[in-house]
Amino acid sequence: MSTVFTLLFVLSQVTQAEKQMAIVPTYIEIFTSADQAITCMDTVVQQYPDTVFRVHKLDAIKQTEDNLSEGLPADPEKAERLVLTRLQQLGKTTLGELEHSATSLAKSLQYGVEKYPAIVIDGEFVIYGLTDLAVALGHYRRRQAGESS
Repeated sequence: MSTVFTLLFVLSQVTQAEKQMAIVPTYIEIFTSADQAITCMDTVVQQYPDTVFRVHKLDAIKQTEDNLSEGLPADPEKAERLVLTRLQQLGKTTLGELEHSATSLAKSLQYGVEKYPAIVIDGEFVIYGLTDLAVALGHYRRRQAGESS
């Protein structure tokens, strides 16, 4: 009788492992800032080669504003000229980062992301406060498998 229970236990463990392995997200979006590094990203990307990953740094616009306004003179006309000069000198990389940041802000509003860091999986499951992508995916898999996290 104990052999049957052991066999059923082992089978239930295999079934649970199969369920977890079958839970593969198709799209993961990470909303963060320059000072919040996402950990385990490389490992998770390797584990999920068919999953699309997108990192959204939401603070690029604020950082650019801070850089543009750094050390401005008190005279408003001189300050305006200096800012215009700085704007004209922005490189394609910075302009691309600004565009990406604006798109990222719009995307965060679309999902209803209230704070960051936030990890959005398949556009439906949001995990707040984690920067460890592997831990976040563990929460996601358990939730999808019907377990409490």
